[in-house]
Amino acid sequence: MRRLMVLVVALLMVAGNACAQDSTDVLGRILSEVDFTRTDLGYRPAGYWNRFPLDIPYRLTSFDALFAEPLKLPDYATVMANTVDLYLDPAFADSADDGLYKLVYNLGVDKRLGGFRSYSANLLDAPTAPDPILEAIHRLYRQAGQGSEFIAFGQKAEWPADLARLVDTLKQLPDTVRVILAQLIVNLGEAVRWRELAFRNCDRDDMERVFRIHDLADTQADGTVYHAELDDLAATIDLPSLHYAALKTVAAAEKAERALLPLVDQVPRDLEVDVATPYGRVVLLSPPDMEKHRPSVGDFSHTLRQPGKLAIDADNTLLFVDFGGNTVYEGAVGATASTANPISVVIDLDGDDIYGLGDSNCPPNAGVGLLGVGLVLDSRGNDSYNGTTFSQGAGLFGVGVLLDREGNDRYTAELSAQGAGYFGIGLCFDQQGDDEYYLWGDGQGMGGVGGGVGVCASFEGDDKYTAEPLAEVIDRGDYHSEHKINGNNAQGAGFGRRGDGSDGHSWAGGLGAIIDIHGDDYYRSGNWTLGVGYWFATGIAIDRSGDDIYESCYFTQGSGAHYCNGILIDEAGNDRHELYETAGAALGFGWDYTNALLINKGGDDIYRAKMISNAFLIDIGGDDEYFLGRGTPGLGEATWREDYDHPSRLTPYYSYAKSFGGFIDIGGEDAYYEFDDTSHTAHGIAANDSLWLQPPRADSTFGSDNYGVGIDVESGTIPELFKW
Repeated sequence: MRRLMVLVVALLMVAGNACAQDSTDVLGRILSEVDFTRTDLGYRPAGYWNRFPLDIPYRLTSFDALFAEPLKLPDYATVMANTVDLYLDPAFADSADDGLYKLVYNLGVDKRLGGFRSYSANLLDAPTAPDPILEAIHRLYRQAGQGSEFIAFGQKAEWPADLARLVDTLKQLPDTVRVILAQLIVNLGEAVRWRELAFRNCDRDDMERVFRIHDLADTQADGTVYHAELDDLAATIDLPSLHYAALKTVAAAEKAERALLPLVDQVPRDLEVDVATPYGRVVLLSPPDMEKHRPSVGDFSHTLRQPGKLAIDADNTLLFVDFGGNTVYEGAVGATASTANPISVVIDLDGDDIYGLGDSNCPPNAGVGLLGVGLVLDSRGNDSYNGTTFSQGAGLFGVGVLLDREGNDRYTAELSAQGAGYFGIGLCFDQQGDDEYYLWGDGQGMGGVGGGVGVCASFEGDDKYTAEPLAEVIDRGDYHSEHKINGNNAQGAGFGRRGDGSDGHSWAGGLGAIIDIHGDDYYRSGNWTLGVGYWFATGIAIDRSGDDIYESCYFTQGSGAHYCNGILIDEAGNDRHELYETAGAALGFGWDYTNALLINKGGDDIYRAKMISNAFLIDIGGDDEYFLGRGTPGLGEATWREDYDHPSRLTPYYSYAKSFGGFIDIGGEDAYYEFDDTSHTAHGIAANDSLWLQPPRADSTFGSDNYGVGIDVESGTIPELFKW
C-alpha cells in the first residue's frame, strides 16, 4: 500500500503570560524558513487529481473546510469544549432546564446537519382535562389511528387497556406531578409524529434489516461488508424531521426531570403504572420498601435480583419514570430496538441503578437511537451501565443520548458505545463524579460511517477512559503493532469506510470527540485513538484541566491516515504523553493527506515515544522533557518520497500538494533525549534555544515542497491559539 506523509501539526502549548507578551509569530517564522506561509497548509483537491478519491459521499459540512484550513481545527474543537463547559456545568442545570437540549443541538444536530438554530423545541402544553395523563395517553391512541375503548357483548372490553382503572392510581399523584407527566407524554407523541415523518419514504424492509446490523465496528474501515440498505435509507430519510423529533424529546424530558426532582418526596411509595400505548409502554414507578416488597400480580413485572435492588423489564417503553430507589433495568432500556418503539425515554430521579445485566447478549440499551430517538436521563446515584453492541449513547440513523448528572459511575460495553454514531448521532454525557469507562472499540467519542457524530463528554471528576489495548484480552489486533495491540477507533475518533480496495462503496466518516473539562484523567488505549481521523473524517480529543496521563500505541494522540483531520488539545496541567509497544505514528502524526495537531497548554509535560515522526509540536512555557527512540526521526521531520520530485505517471497528485512537519517549543528549560532499552542520552539534533531542519538544507532530499522544521525559543506566540 502506497502511503504519503503530508501536513502534520502537533501544537504543545503552555500559555505563560511572559511568553504571550512577545508578539513574535513563531509559527510564521518556521514556515518562512522554507518559504511557506499559512496558505500552504491544508488540502484543496481538484477534479484533475487522477486517482484521488474525489466522490466520497456523506462528508460532514465541516470536513472540506477544515481539510483546507487546518488552523481552524483548534477553533472548531474549542467551540465544542466551550459548549460542554457551559451547558454540562451542574450550576447551569440549577438555574435552567434546557442544558441537555443545547448540548444535543450544538454537539450533535448542528454538527450532523445545518438548518436549525436552537431557538426552541416548540413544546406543547399539557392537556386541560380532569386527568391530564389519561388524556395524553388517549391522544397517543388517536394519533396512531386506533381507539382506546372498545365495546363487546354490551360491555367495555379490557383490550387494549382499560385506562379507566388507572384513575384511582393516578389520583395518588399530586396535581402538579400529573400535569408535568402529561405534558411530557404529549410532547413525546409529537416527537413520534416527526420521527414517523422522517422515515415516510423509507422502505420498511430496509428498516427492519438495519435493526439486525451489529457488525459495523468490525467491517467498515476496510470495506469488508457492504450493507446496501444503509445507502438506500440515506437516500430517502428526512433528517430535519428526525432531528426535530430528537430536539423535542430531549427538551421535553429535561424540562420534566428538572420540574419533578423537587417533588419526588410527594410521590407515594408503591406507585406502579404500566400502560401499553401504540408506541411503547408508559411506566411510572415509585419503588417500595425493598424489605417489605413482594412482586405484584398483573402486567407489571419485577423481581428482586440483587439485595436491595428491584429488577425491571424495561423493553418497549415509550416513557419510563423512576422516582427513586435502586433499580436494575433489563431489556432495551432507553433504546429504540424495533420499529414499534420509535422513541424511548427513561428518567431516573435517584438511586444506585444498574442498566443491563452485563451478560454477553445485552440488547441495545441506555440511550440508543436505532432509526429513532433513545434517551436515558439519570439524575442521582452511583450507577453501573452495562452493554454489548450499541449502548450508552449510540445512534444508527437515529439519535441516542445518555446523561448522568452525578455519582461515581461505571460504563462498560463492547462496541459502538459511550458516544458512537453511524449515519446518526450518539452522545454520552456525565456531569460529575469519578467515573470509569471501558470498551473494546468504536466509542468513547467515535464518528463512524455515513457522517456519524459521536461525543463522550465529562464536566468534572477524576475519570479513567480505557479502550482495551491488548489483543490477548479481546482480539482486534492491528497489523501496525504485529497484531498485539488492538485497533480501537475510540476516544475522539472519526472513521469512514475505505472501499477503494474492496467494492468501491467508499463512505466518509464523521466527527468523533472526547471532551473532559475538569479533573486528573487517565486515558489508556491501543491504536487509532485520542484525536484520530481516518478516511474523510475528523477526530477530536480535548482535556481542559488537570494532570493527565495519555498511554497509547500507534496512530494516536493527534494523528490520522488517508484524507482526514485529527487533533488533541490539552489546555492545562502537568501531563504525560507516553507510547508503548511499537510506540509511534503519534503525537501529531499524519499519513496520506492528513491534518494532524497536538496542542498542550500549561504545565511541565513529558513526551515519550520510539517515533515522534513528522510532527509539528509547539510548547509555550513550562519545563518539558522529550524522549525519542534512538536513531529515529522526529521532533519536526518530514519524510521524503521520490514522487514528490518525480511525479508518478498515473498518480501525479502526490506532487501537487505541500507537505510540512515541524516542532516548536517556546519558553522553559527543556530537555531532549534519545533512548533505548538501557539508557538515554542527549538528543543529537534537538536542543534548547536552537533551530533545526529535517532533512537539512545540504541533504539531497531537501525541497520538493516537503519540509521539516524544529525550533526551541525563549519567547513568542501563535496568534491563532490565543484568540480565546
